Order: sequence, then C-alpha cells, then structure tokens
Amino acid sequence: MKIKVSEEFKFNFFIFMITAILATIVTMELVHYSGYDQADSALVKKIESLANLLQESHEHNEQLSKEVLKLEKELFELKHGISRKGKSLNVQELYALAGLSPIKGNGLVITIFEQIPTKKQPKDYANILQSDDLLRLVNVLKSAGASAISVNNERLIITSEITNADNCIVINKNKIEPPYVIKVIGDYDTISSALLIRGGIAEYLALFGIEIDIQKAEALEVLAY
Repeated sequence: MKIKVSEEFKFNFFIFMITAILATIVTMELVHYSGYDQADSALVKKIESLANLLQESHEHNEQLSKEVLKLEKELFELKHGISRKGKSLNVQELYALAGLSPIKGNGLVITIFEQIPTKKQPKDYANILQSDDLLRLVNVLKSAGASAISVNNERLIITSEITNADNCIVINKNKIEPPYVIKVIGDYDTISSALLIRGGIAEYLALFGIEIDIQKAEALEVLAY
C-alpha cells in the first residue's frame, strides 16, 4: 500500500527541520559564548584580586617607610641628646635597658641544682634542666617585673635565644653548664612569690628532682650582653 504525502506536509516538515537546525546552532553558540563569558569573568576577578593585593602591598610599604623615618629620627635624637617634650634623653639608661651596658640594683640570685647520678646510675634526662624549663622560668621572671636577667653571666636581651645543643643549654650561642646561677634585678618579694607559687615553676621542677635556691641580693650587678 503506497502512502501519498501531500505537498503541504512536505513544506511543514521542511520548515520544522530548518527550525530545529537553527535552534541547535543558536544553542551551541550560546553555550560557547557562555563559556567564554565565564572564563572572562574569572580572569577579571583574578586581575581585580591582584590589583587589590598590589594596592595593599603599596600601602604596607608606605607604612614601613614612615616607620623607618620615625626610627631614624629617634636614633638621630638619641645620638645628639636632643630633648623631647622638655625631657633630655638619657642614652646610658637606654643602653642599660637594652642590655648593652651593665646594670646594678637590688634583686635576687637563683641557683638551680640538678641531681648528679652516681657512677652506677644511668643518666636520667628527666632530672636534667632543659632549655624549655629555663625559658619558662625566665618568662616568669619577666612577668614578675624583672628589669635585667643573666644566666651564668650570659645577659638576656630581647634577641637572646635559649636552646639545647649536645645535651647542653645554649644562650647567646654559648654553652652553659650546671649549676645555673641566675641573677635578677627586681623586687625580691614579687619575683620570689611568682617562682614559689603553688603549681608554679619551682614546684614543677621539684617533681623531677631539680632544686631551686633563692637568695635576696643587694647591689647586684648584671653584666652587659
């Protein structure tokens, strides 16, 4: 049986096919364009982010430049003894505070003893003062108002490091050995109370057989860095 197709049906089918093809092409172009648009948007955001970062870096550099100028001005005033707000700058006092000159005053002497094992006993590192323990003790001293500290005559300044090396404590790149004698300029009652407080550093070290002896001292001298 042969089906007869009218001319009108052929025309409508032709129009449908053309419309479908055009719709497909337009859709593909839109997707293609959308992809470029997303990529462009991501690129724009990246450029904006870099621009903001550059601006922040520029502002930070300007701030640093201002700080440098301020410090250079202060250094110039220190060197030439220029007064500030009616008060003459005392360079020697500033040197002492920075640890660059010896300082004398009332305070205390702290001696730390380690248990010395006999020849038959193995060396127990738990009973040896570690750099972390000493650093903790020094922080307690600073918090209690110590104005100058030295350990075995090694003056502690803001850049001093307390570390371990070859089972020895190292301060200012110099090895120190027990007993550790810590000289402190400051108020005896305040500092000793901070050391001996219940649960404090002295009680903690005692758990490991490390003893602390605290003596009041007058006219104590802490050497320069």
